[in-house]
Amino acid sequence: MLTLGEELLLVALDAEKGVVRGSAVIQIGLNAAGLAELVSAGWLQLRQADGSPGVTVVRGDDARSSEQPLLDEVLFQARQTQKGDRHPERCLKNWVSPSLFAYLKSLREREVLTWDRPQRSALYGRFHLLDADAAASARARVERVATSAGPSERDVDLAAIVHGIGLDKIFYKGRRNRSKRETLATALAKQRFSVMLGRVVPEIPGQKFTFDSSNDLKMATDMARAWNRTP
Repeated sequence: MLTLGEELLLVALDAEKGVVRGSAVIQIGLNAAGLAELVSAGWLQLRQADGSPGVTVVRGDDARSSEQPLLDEVLFQARQTQKGDRHPERCLKNWVSPSLFAYLKSLREREVLTWDRPQRSALYGRFHLLDADAAASARARVERVATSAGPSERDVDLAAIVHGIGLDKIFYKGRRNRSKRETLATALAKQRFSVMLGRVVPEIPGQKFTFDSSNDLKMATDMARAWNRTP
């Protein structure tokens, strides 16, 4: 089973153009996905003992969340976060692990997507979807919320993140999909991750996915190395 973060990337992927849509804020969305999944599974709480906001690990320090390495990275990040930085919104903004590349690499290892070898003038290659069913399943989660078709809690969490980072305006663009955007906005108006992301995302205007920063360049290098290790 894919993690919620992996499904978020499949919703964000434009398979025809080979790019990740909404990538300016995708790391924040991935942080939210990791939190949402572990909160739902009872591994994390978003409140401290005194009732104030704060990401709290419920299980012991040596416990692993599951057989999902990405979720164990989220747990490790939560355990390493200092008390003063544990406000959920601060975690969404500041966490860097699991990184976007970690999620992409996991999807590649699961043979869900891959990417081209970077060309001379580019730092990364075009993405290719290998498992159309996995992408369709991820999109169906959001669709069930947008059409009020009996969504599950996991469906709502994914749709809330998609809405919170503004990806719904890309996924459901145009006048024809206006009703679905409105349904999402109404259904998720008070959903916790939608609300938190709605407050966090406007605080980082101008962030671009262009590999201009050192972190972006590192990810590009890692992506190229991962491609080159393919048998």
